[in-house]
Amino acid sequence: MKAALFLVLALNILDAAFTSFMVSNALAVEMNPLMGAILKYGIAPFVIVKLGIIFLSIRVLWKHRSKRITQIGTGICLCTYMSLMLYLVYNLLS
Repeated sequence: MKAALFLVLALNILDAAFTSFMVSNALAVEMNPLMGAILKYGIAPFVIVKLGIIFLSIRVLWKHRSKRITQIGTGICLCTYMSLMLYLVYNLLS
């Protein structure tokens, strides 16, 4: 569970970096309406809020790590972020 949550954190940091780069260079737009609104204030607030949300989420998941639903949810989250990274890399290289 520790490794899975660390990987979720790492993938979120990569997502923030990719999104910041792609939005700054007009290669993409943020599809999440909440994060898109925050992005209007600049990259720094976007990254701070995004990482703040993920740190709080990981803390909650870690606190409840022994529960089966948390383990399943973490697995789904991990698969989702891995898919997102593949999508971002594919679009970046296209």
